[in-house]
Amino acid sequence: MSLTAWLLVIISQLALVAGQIFLKRAMSRREHGGEKARGWIGTLTIGIATMTVWFLLWLGVMHQVELSKLMPLEGISPLLIVLGAAAFLHERLNWRGWAGVGLTCVGVLLVSAS
Repeated sequence: MSLTAWLLVIISQLALVAGQIFLKRAMSRREHGGEKARGWIGTLTIGIATMTVWFLLWLGVMHQVELSKLMPLEGISPLLIVLGAAAFLHERLNWRGWAGVGLTCVGVLLVSAS
């Protein structure tokens, strides 16, 4: 896989994580109402735009890389989303959640190595 393809994969996965975080934040703001709800539509719009960027980047990567080599890289998104949720949304996972993320990453490594 070329350096350009690797960069597109990394950027697309970061866009996916950012989009998920923005969408979650928008829905949380809307749910609480009042002063905290202000700006939820802007946050939702940013989330949708970021997810669109992810989708378009992913389509570009799919054009360059075989799907059998590309799809295992999609498996890093659970780890990135958990880390992003912890950093930006202050969410916490218990040991079972971390074990699940770890098993997912191990599975991705095994599939990628084959």
